[in-house]
Amino acid sequence: MKTNYFILTFFLFSILTFSQQNYEFGLIHVSNNNFKVVAIPNFDSSGNTDVSDVGFTLMLPAGTSDVSDITGLLSGRAWSINRLTAETLITLGGDGTEDGNLLNCPPGQTILAHTSGEQIDLVSFSISNMPTTGEMRLLYNTEIIAINTAGALDSFYNSNIDGTTTQNYFSGFVSGLESFNFETLSTETVQLEDNSIQVYPNPASDYLNIATKHTIKQVEVFDVLGKKVKQNISSNKINVSQLPVGIYIVKVFTDKGQITKKIVIE
Repeated sequence: MKTNYFILTFFLFSILTFSQQNYEFGLIHVSNNNFKVVAIPNFDSSGNTDVSDVGFTLMLPAGTSDVSDITGLLSGRAWSINRLTAETLITLGGDGTEDGNLLNCPPGQTILAHTSGEQIDLVSFSISNMPTTGEMRLLYNTEIIAINTAGALDSFYNSNIDGTTTQNYFSGFVSGLESFNFETLSTETVQLEDNSIQVYPNPASDYLNIATKHTIKQVEVFDVLGKKVKQNISSNKINVSQLPVGIYIVKVFTDKGQITKKIVIE
């Protein structure tokens, strides 16, 4: 009986530990109308992982804007795109204000090792006829149009991470990297006076607060290597509790210009 109990306990512990290994997706603004989507693991791989197929749905304001210049960044593998108009999505529960773009890297093989928190570049793309208002965002699997397509629009990351079986390890989106506000790019590149915006506390451990009389358009946080680690839309409070201890650069975009601040997370 004790032996059986031990085996059952070990089995359940293994399942729990295994299920906690996952990847989150993040939408990154590279420059101008160029973007990329990355996967960020919450674990160090013990060896090479074998990435099979990956996909997600990108939502854009309805209209003439389009996803173009798609370049696969997983060993150069090609990605496909399936576009769904706002009118089509209405039949699936959409509100008629967004077009959908399903991007998919078909089954194949990409061998890689990674560390926890590392950005794994999945695919880059451009937005043609880019709007000046509204936002681009990643579609949640729990949204009605995803549910009504029986998972056809779901985000997923199928991989064999331990040499056993290929499974879906997608777990959600990185906080602050779920969307991009197009109004940010129309903000004047005016550098504001240093005392016009306060970012506090500094050092911080849980949240950063931003105090300004101007309207905040977007806030971006970069590490010392220049990698964007946080992106918040129109928010004056940013959760930094998940960021490693260190020095970071905070860029605050407002309707009157922008400012850059150096902060410490401890």
